Amino acid sequence: MAFRLLFLLGLLTVLVAVVVDTMIRAGIFEHVYNHQPGNCKEYEMPGSEDMVLLPNDQVLISSGFYTWEFENLIPKPEPNIFMFDLKAPSAGPQKLVIEGSFLEETPDFTPHGLSHWIDGDGVVYLYVINHRREGDTVECFLYNSESLSLKHRSTIKDESLYNLNDIVVVGLDELYATNDHFFVSPFMKLLETYTRLSWGCVMYYNANRKEAKIAASSLSYPNGIAKSNSGKFIYVNNLLKGELIAYTRNQDDTLTAVQSLTLQPANDNVFVSPVNDHLWVAVMPKPIKISRHYVDRSIPIAGRVIHVTVDVNASLPFNNSKMEEVFSSTGEGFSTNTVALYHDGKLLIGT
Repeated sequence: MAFRLLFLLGLLTVLVAVVVDTMIRAGIFEHVYNHQPGNCKEYEMPGSEDMVLLPNDQVLISSGFYTWEFENLIPKPEPNIFMFDLKAPSAGPQKLVIEGSFLEETPDFTPHGLSHWIDGDGVVYLYVINHRREGDTVECFLYNSESLSLKHRSTIKDESLYNLNDIVVVGLDELYATNDHFFVSPFMKLLETYTRLSWGCVMYYNANRKEAKIAASSLSYPNGIAKSNSGKFIYVNNLLKGELIAYTRNQDDTLTAVQSLTLQPANDNVFVSPVNDHLWVAVMPKPIKISRHYVDRSIPIAGRVIHVTVDVNASLPFNNSKMEEVFSSTGEGFSTNTVALYHDGKLLIGT
């Protein structure tokens, strides 16, 4: 009898600990304050999920993220790629023209994560995660900075790339991508999230060799991914654990975790400064409200931006790192942070 009572008491203790830990990670007890580094200007557009910075100070932005599970609840926004010129911020975001018949042939175009590659001739290849109704693909476009247009070049599709969240291109048609869940069905993905199963992964894909492999595994909702300017390190936001993990690339293109920083759930996208390798991380400190906000945009979601310094002379990127919260919002008027990009004294935040 005493053994049974002790067993039940121990089980109850474990369950309470799990529930309390889940509530903490969901941000239920988190207090967020409004903190801005200066005067902020808001630009109207139908969402901004991810950004890439080009050498000419143009920023390409994906807009119109949509989850097909909510198809009967909310209308699908118009899918767009925008350009924001840091040298002329007063012009605001400018919608790019997608030439040809791509939009007619792909009516379910749903852009998400972005990355780019520039070849030796200066040609810009923009890679865009596309959540098609029948499954995820990566679309490759050629970007023309003068005409502000995109021309569809190719589609990457592989059965291993099925729960895509973000990508980082490391060569022409060569990339790493985060599969943020193992399961595909909405219910099982929800269960995987709330039980915090570490079943997400980072995939390596090389279209030239038709090669796909798991590069890193045992991740809890792997989200944003980026590479250092040297290409030595790959950074991954492990969202449910609030970790920023630094990996090194192996000769076989798999990844080895070498260091991590504890930030805060839910850390979304990560941007690497081309000037000093510093990291800028967008965080949603109250992730419990994300699904509710997606259905009802009047429900505010708090957001933060964290600046992580990186010593490029150190053997590991976080050896001498310092973290600083540079922006914080309760969500009133400025709701959610999905990505943050800092360059030339300007901080651009996506919501």
